[in-house]
Amino acid sequence: MRAGSFLHALILSAVLVLGACTHVPERTAIPPATGIADPPTSVAGDPQPRPLPAPPTAARLSEAPDLWTRFAAGRAMRTCAPSDRVSYWMDRYAGHRERFANQLAGLLPRMDYVLRRAEALGLPAEVMLVPYIESHYRTDARGPGGAYGMWQLMPDTATRFGLARPGRGVDERADLYLSTQAALRVLAHHHQDFSGHAPLMFAAYNAGGYRVRKLLAGRDSESVGDLRSLALPRTTREYLAKLQALSCLIGEPGRFDVVLPVDDRWLHLAEWRAPLDLDPVALARAANLDPAVIARSNRSVYKRGRLPAGGVLLVPEKALPALERMAGDGLLATLGAGGATPATMISDSDVHRVKSGDSLWIIARRYRVALGDLMRWNRLDERSVLRIGQELRLAEP
Repeated sequence: MRAGSFLHALILSAVLVLGACTHVPERTAIPPATGIADPPTSVAGDPQPRPLPAPPTAARLSEAPDLWTRFAAGRAMRTCAPSDRVSYWMDRYAGHRERFANQLAGLLPRMDYVLRRAEALGLPAEVMLVPYIESHYRTDARGPGGAYGMWQLMPDTATRFGLARPGRGVDERADLYLSTQAALRVLAHHHQDFSGHAPLMFAAYNAGGYRVRKLLAGRDSESVGDLRSLALPRTTREYLAKLQALSCLIGEPGRFDVVLPVDDRWLHLAEWRAPLDLDPVALARAANLDPAVIARSNRSVYKRGRLPAGGVLLVPEKALPALERMAGDGLLATLGAGGATPATMISDSDVHRVKSGDSLWIIARRYRVALGDLMRWNRLDERSVLRIGQELRLAEP
């Protein structure tokens, strides 16, 4: 009987060892897809904003390690009992889990930057989702009625909240740093105006504060429970449904079977303040940074061909030590902005290189520009034949 037990144990051990050595193949990642083609929303007009505290300096931005943990902790819209429309948008955004994760992975640096800014101003974490809904975080996105940029700001709203009027080919709504400052001022204004009521704040960002106040008809924000009683416009109800859907998917990934990408803090965007006037292209090359990559996060600086003394450049966090070392060693003095010209600073996002299957209509729709504008900027007409490799301007020359 002892011999039989020994033989049974020996066989069982062999089975366990073989099982432990079995290789489990990794899941094949699906290539990133483009963002869901939602109709862009815009900020409606409001009265002049009340003065707000100055934007936080880089030193005040939080150093919390994990984007997803911080988002979950900072959510204001925590009810995840999906309605029909919320369920619809959850399926639209994350019906294919791996594709959703891949989309988020490419946006992590910008999402983290917006969340840190929102945290510093005491705004709810769902602010991070606004550019995702508005433009899929594209700084060159064009919407109806003149809305433009990552936050889809209207021209008058952008000017009222701190941006310069577009001129000489420079539109600060396309600048990640400047447009985020302006959009957060808009949101902070609504946050104050509606006593911290997050759904009303986001409804006001979409429909306009005046319209939401009119629908309240004198009621206090605190007394508002279900926003369905306010008869909000359909587009605003859909906007809030998208926010709720994304908040649930990203804030409670385990519950909704969502896998979020790994957050790499070294790819986070950091603010570096220039000690003197600099040529941004020369600076990027001297710091071993890809000028085209830096241009995508600093469009106004590159359009003007100059980073002024005291100006902010958004760079990957891993680049900060090299930039600080260059400043300390006096190497920046050779990178002055005297020879830079705006015409040579056009970023990759201002040009589309034609690929197989492209048409003018497809390109115009992809970049959310008017088809007529695209043809005019490139001196084309409806009979023009595109060539593979041909470069098309996506903005006014």
